[in-house]
Amino acid sequence: MGRIFGRYAIGSVVAAVVSELTLLTTYGLELLSPQGASVAAWALGAVVNYVLNRWWAWQLRGRPKALRELLPYWLTAVAGLLVSSWATGVADRMGQQIFTTDGPRVVFVGAVFLGVYGVLFIAKFVLFHYFVFAGTGTGSAPAPVDADADAGAGEDSAGEDEEARRRSRSQVPTTTRV
Repeated sequence: MGRIFGRYAIGSVVAAVVSELTLLTTYGLELLSPQGASVAAWALGAVVNYVLNRWWAWQLRGRPKALRELLPYWLTAVAGLLVSSWATGVADRMGQQIFTTDGPRVVFVGAVFLGVYGVLFIAKFVLFHYFVFAGTGTGSAPAPVDADADAGAGEDSAGEDEEARRRSRSQVPTTTRV
């Protein structure tokens, strides 16, 4: 679980950086309102986060299960969107009263946006690990690949796998081989 959490954390940081840069750019340059910038930041960050979590942290491949994986993930992401959008709107209103210049107000709104995702970080990991990405067919979370444990046995097990594959293939009649 430590390796998965580490990869989740790194993926979350990458997604947070993408989101934060999007928010600060679109809000700071006044391209979007605080809520609009929050939505744009959420959208880019959510896609990056999903891909990194599924493919890298939990190492899942193939077609995702709609009800078991996609729906809960995007419901979680939308909940984060609603909370962050609300919080950035409140921060913008507060920032206009507290700060006289745009720079500190933009930093304040950005900090609130980032803070919301920081609060949700652990809750999302637990949800993803035990529910969203746990649907690998076994009903439990996927076991992390332990490269250190496999390092010594890797050569032997690879040779054994190849031998078993050859043995198995040789037992199939030649007319049915592909």
